[in-house]
Amino acid sequence: MKPKHKQIARRQLDTTLAKFSEMKRVQPPAKGWIRAVREALGMSGKQLAGRLQVSQPRVFKLEQDEPAGALTLKTMRQVAEALDCVFVYALVPRSSLEE
Repeated sequence: MKPKHKQIARRQLDTTLAKFSEMKRVQPPAKGWIRAVREALGMSGKQLAGRLQVSQPRVFKLEQDEPAGALTLKTMRQVAEALDCVFVYALVPRSSLEE
């Protein structure tokens, strides 16, 4: 890629990533997003298991593994969908890419 095009691409990405800058301050719930959202919805582990078409012990394992970072992006997307959520994944630079 030509230097001029790299610069344009970097600026465009900076603009997009600026929308996520507030997310740097968000701390995940101690027991993970899956459990926090499930409980906030008043949904049981059994109900989530039904939506995911897995066993209830599998949901328990998912909720244990998430805070440790042991779930794949694919699994997080599937669980988010089952919770009627959107899974958001991004790498947010500490400063702008231009800097």
